[in-house]
Amino acid sequence: MDIMTLVGFALAAAVMTWGIATSGVGDLFLNAHGIVLVIGGTLAATIVNTSFSGFMSGVRSFAIIFRSPDYPSIDDCVKVLVQLSDTAHKQGGIMALQNVDPGFARGFLRRAVSVAMVSGESRETRAILEEEVRRRRLAVNEDSNFYRTMAVLSPMFGLIGTLFGIIETLTNITDPTAIGRSMAIAISSAFYGIALSNLLFVPVANKIRLRAIEETAGLQLVIEGIMDIMAGKTPHLVEMHLRGYLTANQARLSRSEA
Repeated sequence: MDIMTLVGFALAAAVMTWGIATSGVGDLFLNAHGIVLVIGGTLAATIVNTSFSGFMSGVRSFAIIFRSPDYPSIDDCVKVLVQLSDTAHKQGGIMALQNVDPGFARGFLRRAVSVAMVSGESRETRAILEEEVRRRRLAVNEDSNFYRTMAVLSPMFGLIGTLFGIIETLTNITDPTAIGRSMAIAISSAFYGIALSNLLFVPVANKIRLRAIEETAGLQLVIEGIMDIMAGKTPHLVEMHLRGYLTANQARLSRSEA
């Protein structure tokens, strides 16, 4: 399980529960008007904005962020690639790597070795593998955008709920006892929209994006390692290159994030 995700959501739920409880108006926050309008409206608009396969992929990605990453760490990638380099260096090149772990890096290492064997040319191999990484990254970005879309839509439907509440308030302008409750319902609709956007949809979108960045770094490392093996570099040089590439890539990502 991903502890950071669990702790974050638990803390958000605790803060919201405390805020509602200590406000003294908890019964007014729990109204079907705001809940149905914000959640139902956001869901409907999101369905219009995406395809069926994209919608199902986005739903599945929500469950994935609660699990620990199933891709190898950077250190594991370096270790495995150096071992493969040693095997290739001792046994005659890339063709000696036919028995690599088929599940490593979600099968990408096996795929990279197969492309290298069939192609036999480093430039073509790199182009094919980098295109596959790009497509993987685009697919994950679509899952992230799925939640970013909902993060934009939910406050808008909260605002619509507020407008409904204001209309109700104006129709009851001559009844002072009904005005307060109508306004509370109006404001609580906006609360639902803003809370869902900032405490659920935006964090989930960013978590998916972070996972994609981490996985892409590992896949790029696999590509660099296979290129070095194809070039016949010694295991020591392969490790030096991968460590240096990792440092430079992390610095580049830090600059892009800034």
